[in-house]
Amino acid sequence: MSVAMFRRRFSEHVDAGQLSSYRKAMGPRIERIEALCDTVSEIADDLRRKIREPDEIDEHLAKAESELDEIALSVAEQLAPEPLRALHAEFDANLERALRGVVTIERGCGLTRIPHATIYDDEPQAYWKHGHLNVVHAQMRMREIAEVLFAWKAGAPAEASVTARIHQIGA
Repeated sequence: MSVAMFRRRFSEHVDAGQLSSYRKAMGPRIERIEALCDTVSEIADDLRRKIREPDEIDEHLAKAESELDEIALSVAEQLAPEPLRALHAEFDANLERALRGVVTIERGCGLTRIPHATIYDDEPQAYWKHGHLNVVHAQMRMREIAEVLFAWKAGAPAEASVTARIHQIGA
């Protein structure tokens, strides 16, 4: 008894118009995400160094969170060309990580409002540190992914790993 096995061949063909419109839609979002992450990480760093008070930055954090949340929804709804979908999903996951970092920083600020709490307590400092690291690390990874998303050419691997970077530079 013989069984015929058919493998579906993955097509590297991508419509140039679809790729162009995807990049056109993602470009401004990525720029705005970068600016928001810079602002939030600066705020968190100022809180950790006791340069600013939590009450001073409440509005800035709330605004950054709502903008990032809006962008995250539009990025999640954006359909990427087939070969870039895994990278797009990873970009979206890192955007969510940056959002969690903002929420963590806000929680640290909320802890300073508890009676008898100060900004010198260890717990808010830990929240600010973890939130800051989440935002910075997510931002770094999103930069790497965005670089690949915008430089990718049909037929090339859509990969943003260390191994792919080593192969790119020919080391």
